Amino acid sequence: MKYPAFIDDTTYLSMDASASETEQLRAMLNNLTRVHLLTASKFESFDDLIHEYITSGIEVFGLETGIVSEITGNSYRVCDVISPITLLAKGQTFELEDTYCREVIRHRQVLGFPNVGVLDYMSCHPVYQNLQLEAYLSAPIFVDEELFGTLNFTSTAIRSQGFSIHERNLIVLMADAIGAFILLRNKEDRLLALNEKMKRFVGYVAHDLRNPLGTIIGLAQMACKHNTSTKRIQAIIHKILTPAETALEFVNTILENAALSTGKITLNQTTFAAHTLLNNACHAVAYLAEQTDTRLKLVAKPNIMVIGDEHRLQQVLINLLTNAIKYSPKHSSVILSAQPSTLDKNNITLSICNAFSTQTQMAPTDNHLIYGSVGFGLDIAQEIIHAHYSALSINQEDGTYICQFDLRRPEPEPS
Repeated sequence: MKYPAFIDDTTYLSMDASASETEQLRAMLNNLTRVHLLTASKFESFDDLIHEYITSGIEVFGLETGIVSEITGNSYRVCDVISPITLLAKGQTFELEDTYCREVIRHRQVLGFPNVGVLDYMSCHPVYQNLQLEAYLSAPIFVDEELFGTLNFTSTAIRSQGFSIHERNLIVLMADAIGAFILLRNKEDRLLALNEKMKRFVGYVAHDLRNPLGTIIGLAQMACKHNTSTKRIQAIIHKILTPAETALEFVNTILENAALSTGKITLNQTTFAAHTLLNNACHAVAYLAEQTDTRLKLVAKPNIMVIGDEHRLQQVLINLLTNAIKYSPKHSSVILSAQPSTLDKNNITLSICNAFSTQTQMAPTDNHLIYGSVGFGLDIAQEIIHAHYSALSINQEDGTYICQFDLRRPEPEPS
């Protein structure tokens, strides 16, 4: 597709006889200074930033309407808009194909249309047919090399002189600054999330680690008493072993979670049957299921193969199964399944389905230690699934909880 070219600045200046070259150069310098000061400003919120950028862009480019959009798939959402067109409003969502910005997204480049009506591939566009928007200038917004959306300006008036390279550079500068703000905001959000996670960890440590350490200290103090017999000391040492192992397991779990979160653990990826993975997880929690009278049902064809770290995925399923069993009503069923993904034919969806009871049926006992069900096991499960380029989703449908994630199928062997 051949789009209108941006006009060289020297040529662009010579096209306007209404103002001297000095006046035009001064105006260009003022616009550049305004955009520079704008990019150097600090904004409290994303809404404040984009509103100010739109306001400034409308004045700098001499166009009537300014929009910052967010594009997800084929969905075009208006983050903010300033326009005399009453049909446009903040928060509106359109199909990307129904916007001029489809061209910017399609080719991931800055575009300027001085006169849309003379372009065969644009004059039939629904926006032009309905709103008669003639001039259009737009730049893609990238956040850490990922496309976020567009910064675009339009007008019903034709830009007879076209758009200059100077104007192209200005809108690129503005779009880049918006992208940098979003990136910084995302990093701040991640830091806040990590801070909340750390607070939870501190709570888990205070609760789960204090008990075994307190038991160890108490038993050790008993062993240190005068006149304690050797037989008594041996009995105490035997009692110390269990809480010590519990404390060590807890510390190892914390370290494992930290390593997963920072990407320091590499996965040992192999190809294996999903049925085998699910079946082994069922065996691992069979004793717990028997105690709570929960039936485990497995739905998976033996020939469905997946790719992943079988050991770590086993950790995930054991943790999820333990929670499902703990919070299911008595005499209920927990169903494990491996089915082709409905969203991606290259994926297999692993699911755990169970009814949910607000009155947990499993009383606190030492049995949970067998399954490593420490407080933040779900955090570890999510990290492992994320390392497999998937995400854990938990949904409720008609009183049933469905917990699922996807794994990749192996590539078919060449015939």
